[in-house]
Amino acid sequence: MKITNITITPLNIGKSLLRIQTNAGVEGWSEVSGRNRSVFNAYLENRIKTALVGEDPRTIQRHWTTLALGKEEVVFRLPGWAVGIIDVALWDLLGKETGLPVHKLMGGAARTTIPLYWSVGSGWKMQPEEMLRLVEEGWQRGFRAFKIRMDWRGWRQDIDPEKDYYMFKEVREFLAGDTYLGFDVNNGYSVSTAIQQGRRFEELGINHYEEPIPHWDLAGLKQVADALDVAVSAGEQDEYGWWFQQLVKLGDPDILQPDILNAGGPSEVKRIFDWAETINKQVMPHSPQAGINSMASMHVYATSQNATRPHEFSIEFSGPLDDIAELYGEDVLPKGGDAVLTDKPGYGIELNEAAVERLTEK
Repeated sequence: MKITNITITPLNIGKSLLRIQTNAGVEGWSEVSGRNRSVFNAYLENRIKTALVGEDPRTIQRHWTTLALGKEEVVFRLPGWAVGIIDVALWDLLGKETGLPVHKLMGGAARTTIPLYWSVGSGWKMQPEEMLRLVEEGWQRGFRAFKIRMDWRGWRQDIDPEKDYYMFKEVREFLAGDTYLGFDVNNGYSVSTAIQQGRRFEELGINHYEEPIPHWDLAGLKQVADALDVAVSAGEQDEYGWWFQQLVKLGDPDILQPDILNAGGPSEVKRIFDWAETINKQVMPHSPQAGINSMASMHVYATSQNATRPHEFSIEFSGPLDDIAELYGEDVLPKGGDAVLTDKPGYGIELNEAAVERLTEK
């Protein structure tokens, strides 16, 4: 079996469909986000195809090493998210070739029903009652775990922590006391504010405290994690396992949150999960949108014994869920507040070519 081509089909739902095609007629699929498409196209045409076309797609680790670490003049080291897109598709292809789901190829699932948390953001734009309405929507859809996000990403520092507190308080009071509720600062606080806010959230009842300060401030992250009882989480923006080693060594968060693309794809996320078990760290992936990449994240997560917290889910980045179900099949959508993985080959995606045609950007 040889790779014959790698194609991208731009879709009008904010993402593109990537296909790795072979001379055996078996394909592997993944997604490219709309904002990264032009950059990824450049990598694909100038580096990735040169390295992979004509190669056996089943030698996944060799291809991962080529793309992530470089290989002579063929390809220079690529960013984690670009490697991740290809790696997602290669695992899907291997699953179809073998007739096995990816979670079995990666050693077997500890569980195939994965609780999800309803993730809602843009809190900086909202008043508390607006955020509460979005949480109420998730409750009505059957979700029983939640996270509210500020989505600042380091663009500001300590602008309105008092409003943030009352937003969390109003949501916490709506939810039953034992309902999972996390708070995602998205890098928006200084160290002192993060500690003060974390203590106030602890009094109300918080289940995890995500990216409380800019992600590059590892010394500050350790100050926050050491000062609080709540589990502090980080890592969604970090590349490759070696960055996670530095994250733990210098920042020591309680929960590691690799993103299925940013961290370098299923191959590397699986290694991060396995390593996290050896140092007794919990894992909780960042990959919120419904679709192929999210299914890849959950197949890897299912194999981890430390996968005891809910996986993120958001409708804000997915495109219309009816379109997603028509495009990929109903198995990609939550069942109430859970994801249920099947034993179908690869990620269990059933691509509807008619839907691809309908949703292709004209």
